[in-house]
Amino acid sequence: MRKRFPFLLLVLSLSTALIPGFIFSAHAMGCTTPCSVDTITNVPSSEGAVQVQLDGAACPVNCFNLNHTFTFNNNTYHTVKVLNTFFIGASTGKRYTFSGWYTYGPSGWYQFDTNPLNLGPIYIDYTVAKCQTGPPGQNCPFWAVYAVTPPLGCKTNCYVDVSTNVPSADGTVTVKIDNTISYGLPQVSLPFGNGSGPHTLQVTSPTTFIGASSGARYVWKQWSCACSDIASTTGTTLTTPVIYKNYTDPARSPPFNGVGGLTATFDKQFQLTLSFVDPGNQPIAAPAYLTLTSGSTAMNLTSYSSQWTRAASWTVTDAMWEGAKGMVLGSPTIDLTGGAVTMTIALKAYSASVKTVDGSGNPVSGVTVTVSFVGNSTTKTFTTDNTGIIQLGHIPSGPYNVQVTYQGKSTNWATDASIASQPLTITVPGAAGGGGTTNSTAVSAVVLLTIFGLAFLLVILAIRVRKPPPPPKIE
Repeated sequence: MRKRFPFLLLVLSLSTALIPGFIFSAHAMGCTTPCSVDTITNVPSSEGAVQVQLDGAACPVNCFNLNHTFTFNNNTYHTVKVLNTFFIGASTGKRYTFSGWYTYGPSGWYQFDTNPLNLGPIYIDYTVAKCQTGPPGQNCPFWAVYAVTPPLGCKTNCYVDVSTNVPSADGTVTVKIDNTISYGLPQVSLPFGNGSGPHTLQVTSPTTFIGASSGARYVWKQWSCACSDIASTTGTTLTTPVIYKNYTDPARSPPFNGVGGLTATFDKQFQLTLSFVDPGNQPIAAPAYLTLTSGSTAMNLTSYSSQWTRAASWTVTDAMWEGAKGMVLGSPTIDLTGGAVTMTIALKAYSASVKTVDGSGNPVSGVTVTVSFVGNSTTKTFTTDNTGIIQLGHIPSGPYNVQVTYQGKSTNWATDASIASQPLTITVPGAAGGGGTTNSTAVSAVVLLTIFGLAFLLVILAIRVRKPPPPPKIE
């Protein structure tokens, strides 16, 4: 018994020393009352409220605005989720984007979680009062940290300038915003909350109408923006992006930092009437098409009476007439900027005729004349009457070929309608009184050969005649 006493005394002594330590440690790791957890944010209250949701339960009972202190039972698990992860500051227009939940640990400030914040099991208080930022970095609250970027051109309200190219004297263009409120243009400046949208702007007035003052016709063309981030659209409804900036004239003040406004654009048109003449001012038929050019815009007209044409200064650059292109004489201009225009355009079309004659200059009837036009690759055939003349009418400028055939014999001519004297007179081959150009050359050659033959024969005969008589015979 005596031998065991010292051993028991030792165990008792150790127990007395250790039990208070365990009790101290247990109190150090736990909360004597419900545990407190501070959740705070770096967003100033003047900029807006950061709202969080506890344990995914329904709002509003379980939703709170930061900064907020939660009380939880010891050894429990909870989640705290940030609901508004992006917003525009109410007082500065700065943009706040949620980054994550942060706190202090043994190594200092670090990101503890993303979203939501996962807590548990909870044994201690995480509060501002008990926070030791480090080391060891414990008992510190949790911060909902937002990244902050500068405002994009506007603060609480952003402005959008909406205008039209239609003068107020010619009419009012009506635009409905977000399918609710309508405004009359030519110009209005609309306030939108920073970060609001997208918004819709719809033209609700007629898309084609006659100007009350100018008499011009206006035809809907497109929505356009002087900015770079809103694309043009030919539809009557434009949808904006989320509004973070002023869509106003950059030179306008206030508001500042405008990137350009929106325009409801109409094509303004006036009536154009055209007639056509030859270089001698004689009326001719209209071309198949006429090309008008204004800057980088080109258009083809195919009708020429009271045609609605865009109000601009145009240059006539081409015409196709009788199958030939490039038939415009000069470079006429048409000024449609101030009202309707009626004018005459001269084309390179020339009146042409062919006269067939014999060698004596007398007209020859019944001659087949075939005309081939090089410019449009067409061919026409005619037969002369008792005057020997055929009328080709107006033909395109440029070379054309004439083939004249009479009694199986032909001759060819090539000339240009713009320079040939009229009528074009051609001597018909084989006609009584003479021949054509091609056969007359052959006839002349035969005559020359005959003359040279007769001359040679006469020379031979002369030599034979002059031969001396034979000497007398001596008997």
